[in-house]
Amino acid sequence: MQRFDHDPATTRFNDGKADPQGRLWAGTMFEPRTAPKGELFSLDCRDGSAPRVQLMATGATIANGVAWSPDQRTAYWTDTTRALIQAWDWDAASNTLTAQRVFKQFPPKPANLSFETRLSYGGRPDGASVDIEGNYWVAMFEGQCILKLSPGGDILAELQVPAQCPTMPCFGGDDGKTLFVTTARHGRSAAELELFPQSGCVFSTRVDVPGLPVNFFRD
Repeated sequence: MQRFDHDPATTRFNDGKADPQGRLWAGTMFEPRTAPKGELFSLDCRDGSAPRVQLMATGATIANGVAWSPDQRTAYWTDTTRALIQAWDWDAASNTLTAQRVFKQFPPKPANLSFETRLSYGGRPDGASVDIEGNYWVAMFEGQCILKLSPGGDILAELQVPAQCPTMPCFGGDDGKTLFVTTARHGRSAAELELFPQSGCVFSTRVDVPGLPVNFFRD
């Protein structure tokens, strides 16, 4: 059994996804949310041998948003706490990340954010998926929207969500043009739930560009 170094009393796995080669990637979050102790791992079980775990990146507090570009040359990873999406050059064959850079930096969450001011707050990046044109679709937690970002990090579109806290967009349907969005309800205030009673539901909408096919874990 593979064991990890983090303390499960303070740290847990949060966001995960299989890469185009069939490895499972998963990031951790530091529950006290006071230090960037989250890490990103990949798990490779493809040839039937013992599972191989590789540490890919560090320095996040709440790991989210792992995704890959259509040409399999760029990997993305988000730290929701810092409102930061990072990108790397990715070599799929050797599973190495280089040229770490900022893909998109959003404004930090304002201190002492009230429910009234939260309605005008743009949110911070959570889960994400990529379409066939390489656009990065990201859920903006507490921002009531999904943003479509170009491969260069520019905002191309904003889709409103009938919940304050969208958590993950995912493409599906026969043509890949149905965008499904999960949302959060646990821990949200009574005032927020009164205004957004469907918080915690899964929503869907049609989009013009298909998403990339879902990758499956291979063992």
